[in-house]
Amino acid sequence: MNKKSEKRELCSQCGKRGAICTIGSEPVCIQCEHVFQQSRYMQFAQNAAMMNLASQELDAVVGIGPPSPRIAIPPAPVPPIYFNSQSVNVSGSTVGNINLGVARDIQSHLQVLTESGNVALSETLAELTNAILNAEDVDENSKNELVEQIALVTEQAAAKPDDRKPGQVKAIVGAIKEGADAISSVSGAWSAAEPMIRTFFGI
Repeated sequence: MNKKSEKRELCSQCGKRGAICTIGSEPVCIQCEHVFQQSRYMQFAQNAAMMNLASQELDAVVGIGPPSPRIAIPPAPVPPIYFNSQSVNVSGSTVGNINLGVARDIQSHLQVLTESGNVALSETLAELTNAILNAEDVDENSKNELVEQIALVTEQAAAKPDDRKPGQVKAIVGAIKEGADAISSVSGAWSAAEPMIRTFFGI
């Protein structure tokens, strides 16, 4: 997979402009590259799990000697946060009035969530964040406010259960709902994220 240095072109998978790399010879965007990495990870994890099970069954049959080696299965890929088809990890701290430092904080929290096995919630929160950052029907100040609120939610989600503050999260979720519902390009992502967030925190 080679990073593209020339002018951004259309993604071969979703058709959006903003391809950042190639898979084989096909240009792909950040989202589609992540889907590809997810697919590779799932195939590897399934194969490794089956090989580990076979080793476990073999050990049970043999009954003596050291245990067979096991394949360590790493955490799933962390969903990317991006703005203007560029990862926030390679962008400056601000673009216009958008504070990408907060977006990077969100990605750090999502890494903790992913590594703890909460992959679906991590993916959904990333999709919500990306929808807000790349929305064209909202001003930058409103974007910053919503992203800062999501950062607080992801921080609480990544915290240890005993350290979480459900009351604080409930208030923040209410504020996000009010802001997201008013943005047509974000409301769909919020509708998907809201029940998962409320279930996770029990609010």
